[in-house]
Amino acid sequence: MKAATGYDRLLAGATETGSGTSGANGGLIREKVTGTFIEGNGIIDVNDTDTLRVNAGVRYVRTQQIVGGRTSIPDPRNTRGGVTCPGSTANNFALDGSCYPVTVAFAETNRLYSNFLPSASVAYSFGNKAVARGSISRTMTRPDPNQLLPGASFTSPSADVGNLGNNALNPYISNNIDLGFEYYTGGEGVIAFAAFRKSITGFTVNGLTTVPFSTLEQYGITFATLTQAQQLALASRAPAGTPPEQVLVQVQQQVNANGKLKVNGLEFQVTQPLDFLTQFIGVTGFGVQGNLTLIDQKGEGTGAPAIALGVAPTTYTATGYYEGHGLSARLTYTFNEGSQASGLNQNGLPNAAIFGRDYGQLDFSGNLDLGKVFGNSYMPTLVVNVINITKEAQSSYFQFPNATFNQYQPGRTLLVGIRGRF
Repeated sequence: MKAATGYDRLLAGATETGSGTSGANGGLIREKVTGTFIEGNGIIDVNDTDTLRVNAGVRYVRTQQIVGGRTSIPDPRNTRGGVTCPGSTANNFALDGSCYPVTVAFAETNRLYSNFLPSASVAYSFGNKAVARGSISRTMTRPDPNQLLPGASFTSPSADVGNLGNNALNPYISNNIDLGFEYYTGGEGVIAFAAFRKSITGFTVNGLTTVPFSTLEQYGITFATLTQAQQLALASRAPAGTPPEQVLVQVQQQVNANGKLKVNGLEFQVTQPLDFLTQFIGVTGFGVQGNLTLIDQKGEGTGAPAIALGVAPTTYTATGYYEGHGLSARLTYTFNEGSQASGLNQNGLPNAAIFGRDYGQLDFSGNLDLGKVFGNSYMPTLVVNVINITKEAQSSYFQFPNATFNQYQPGRTLLVGIRGRF
């Protein structure tokens, strides 16, 4: 099919290949990862009931990375006397009355980097009642592959903001400390606490640069490749006597932030059957579950401060449940505090970002095992799930709370089913 359609010829003559106004950004990413590690484990009996478990090791990772992408280079013969092809018939410069095709280049970047990633952890068990844990580690996270592709796009109808890939993005490194304590109250009951700190270097952020529009020509984006609306918008901002190619535009690009991103967190968890209270009135099977996560993050360094997107400062879940006599029912409320959902410099506005609003959702799930109720193993189980009982809406805003960016109102979902076996 590729040969029959003349795909290569059409691709070479296109103005939107791999990069350009369409926003398509195809390319190649190939990674060859070689690693080795050494690890040691040990268990020490402190006394008749208490034990200490120890784990430590180090991993070496070597990454060879190839990133490639197509760029479209306009033929300089298409510009003559300040007039750019395509235009009127008189401005078509090739001998056959058309524009000269662009030159498509496929550039590749070959990079090699390596990392040592040590880790160590200890866990002290106080018999069967409690466990205290602690660990330190270093981890590596590679950048988003989509951000590595070298192409550019210029899709803004106002012709004011473009996007550019960055094949020089480095992975970011996190030094981690984790502490935890778990106390077992009996049966499935547990009360747990954890604290953690992450110190991240090289975290990626959205950088914003102001350049003349002509800078984008190396990526195949010229005045002639723009839509009519974009051409009019760009020309309207050009001072008298200044060609549109010299109008300043902004280019967004992911870059490795200077300084550090520090993330501190606390986690609390409880699962507790209430039989020890309700048994005195002859009722069993009720219980509660809950968890709470508190996170504080702060970016340090020059330029745009790093921030982990979509991480809510406060998140909690509270569940009340009943299980017994063939009936299982759970009522759960989940809450997420609003958080930053995008990097800075959105839509060409310095230090502007998109934020999610606070969101809470109430759900119910339950099933009734008719086989247990009536003592017949062939009878089915009825299932009922109600999602978002109170019909809450999810919403975000652009920099200011009164500037709604989007809103999604899914409504309530009711799922009723029957399950059986024979």
